[in-house]
Amino acid sequence: MPAFDYWEIGPQSNRIIPTADKATHAINVVDYAHHEIHSGSAYIVIHSMLRADTEVSEVRIQTPDTTKWAHALIGVQSALASTVAFHESTSMTHTAANVMTPLNRDRNSTSTSAMLICHTPTGADTSAPTFTEYIGASASGGRIAVGGGSSSRAEYILKQNEDYLIRVTSRADGNAITILVDWYEHTNR
Repeated sequence: MPAFDYWEIGPQSNRIIPTADKATHAINVVDYAHHEIHSGSAYIVIHSMLRADTEVSEVRIQTPDTTKWAHALIGVQSALASTVAFHESTSMTHTAANVMTPLNRDRNSTSTSAMLICHTPTGADTSAPTFTEYIGASASGGRIAVGGGSSSRAEYILKQNEDYLIRVTSRADGNAITILVDWYEHTNR
C-alpha cells in the first residue's frame, strides 16, 4: 500500500485520494495528454495514399488566431523509402474540396477543432523546409515521428495563426504513405 493518505492540491487544498492497482500497488495516473482525450479536447486526422516513385502526399494545417494552441504529434509512416519535409509558414493554400475533418478522440464529445486541415493543398511552396528527414530504404520499411522531444512525447506546440505543410515524397514505386496529425488543444493559464 502507498505510504500516504492523500495529496493536498489547489488553492483550497482539495483532498484527492489516489488509487492503486490491486495487483502491483502502482499508483494509477493519467498523463496530461491522455486527460485531454477524456475532456474532449483531443483530435486526430489521418491521410493515407499509395504513391509511385517521386509522387507527393501533402497535408496543410492552418492554426486559428486564438490562444488555444495545438499540442501536436506529427507522424509519417512509409512502407518504402520517402523524404519528409516540414514547412512552417507555407505558401500552399487551403483546398476546401480536400478538407480533412478532425475526429474528436472522445467519441462521446461534441467539441470540434478550429484548425483547418486539408490534403493536397493548392499552389507551390518553394521555400526551404524547416527540416527534412529521409526514412526507409528502397527494399525496407520506414517510420518517423516528426517533432521535438517533450518527456516521452515528440510534441510541437503549433504557433497560433500559422500555416504548416507536411510533404512526403515517395522514393519508390507502390509506396504506402500515411501522414498522421494527433493533437490536443489547450489555453495556457
